[in-house]
Amino acid sequence: MKSNITRTASIALAMLVSPGLRAEEISPEIIGLQKAATDFVAAYNNKDAAAIAALFTENGEITDTNGKDLTSGRENIKAHYEAIFADNPPALAVEVASVRLVAPNLAIEDGTIHLTPSDDENAPPRSTTYTAVIMKSAEGTWQIASTRNLSDATDAAGQLVDLEEVLKGEWTCRTSDGVQLDLAFGWDPTGKFLAGETLSTTADSEPQSGNIRIGWNAAKKSIVSWIFDANGGVIQGVWTPTDEGWLIRAEGTTADGETVTVNQELTTEGKDTLIWAATNRVVDGEKQPDTSLRIVRQAPDADAE
Repeated sequence: MKSNITRTASIALAMLVSPGLRAEEISPEIIGLQKAATDFVAAYNNKDAAAIAALFTENGEITDTNGKDLTSGRENIKAHYEAIFADNPPALAVEVASVRLVAPNLAIEDGTIHLTPSDDENAPPRSTTYTAVIMKSAEGTWQIASTRNLSDATDAAGQLVDLEEVLKGEWTCRTSDGVQLDLAFGWDPTGKFLAGETLSTTADSEPQSGNIRIGWNAAKKSIVSWIFDANGGVIQGVWTPTDEGWLIRAEGTTADGETVTVNQELTTEGKDTLIWAATNRVVDGEKQPDTSLRIVRQAPDADAE
């Protein structure tokens, strides 16, 4: 569900596009970085992977935060950026912490990059700290020798962007026992949590409302959620991303004090269908049947339009 391609390679452009890279503030020896910045911005905005690859040394390399995803050599870097440009690359901003000239032809830069979806300038960014090694060629041109992402510095809202893109909006489904379930998701007023409202309706009882709150646990490095039902029950979940969606390991209590544990999986079928499956659900020591909800996006209200 998450795409890591822009995170693993975008660091290469951070030290080139930063407004903090002013040669007079660093050293006359690296004034060529200003031209490199101009060249990179033009190549990136034109989605010119070949031009970007030319900004690297012949054996230049890009490494992600875990040190396992290594892209080395201009041809591989070119292919890497071609893949990025095929997937609507994000807008980039950068905070440069320091640029140090460690030898007449060698500079090291440290900072943080912020990647924001290019189709939504108000979306929370993803952030990563980085270090870059920049070398001056025999011709006097500064080129990228190595870039490495160090650690995820994304704030709470940024960590929820992928999930928000999936959940935002209004949804509806009907369960196998005839319950009409309506849901609505969006950012809460702080912009740091996702908030959901639920409404369960049956033919022979009053509608029941509930609330869902989803946030980021910085200590656990995980998305967490809380579901509050109309009767007073509370379920807390810890989310783990997968290639298909998210796994949620949840536990809590009912309003009557019964313990509840359940494994859930959230996947999608296109942009307008959610599949929410629950397995290994145990209530007060008794295993319950597995369930699966097919939840579809509600059509816009014609009157509202």
